[in-house]
Amino acid sequence: MKTRRNILLFTLMLVTLAFFSCSNCGKKYASADLLVEDLSANLEVIKVEQLKTKLDSFEMFYLIDVREANEHYHGFIPGSIHVCCGSIAFKMDNDEFWENEMTYTPEKTDEIVVYCKKGKRSVIAASLLDRLGYKNVKFVEGGWKKWELTYPLMYEKKLENLGHTEEKADAGGC
Repeated sequence: MKTRRNILLFTLMLVTLAFFSCSNCGKKYASADLLVEDLSANLEVIKVEQLKTKLDSFEMFYLIDVREANEHYHGFIPGSIHVCCGSIAFKMDNDEFWENEMTYTPEKTDEIVVYCKKGKRSVIAASLLDRLGYKNVKFVEGGWKKWELTYPLMYEKKLENLGHTEEKADAGGC
């Protein structure tokens, strides 16, 4: 009888633990902004000034732009790797993707900094990476817009990848 009671108490403790450890699993949000606010509370943030210092001192970390391709090609932070927010979970451990980017596949302990246009998608991406076991993930506060306003001359473009070319002086001829 005592054994059954102990088993019942143990089972009850496990169910209670499972319930409280997953208290946010079924949580519903009235808006995406509320979801982002909730997720960001558990994430590490980096300011653009801190990011620039890291870049200037040649620190080793992964800088990932999680915006859409058309946003990335019109301007991005130097040294960043473009991985859309919607596919980041599938590309993080894809060796072929990282080889094409001329770098190594990130380890779970590597520092990873993600950014988007204003910071909301990067919170979602950083939270996803955290849930996938990446232990050193940060998101850029204010995102690309903050970077562009703070360092207006420090960005790169890849317009040719969208079929656009920058205007060139007329070379003459016919």
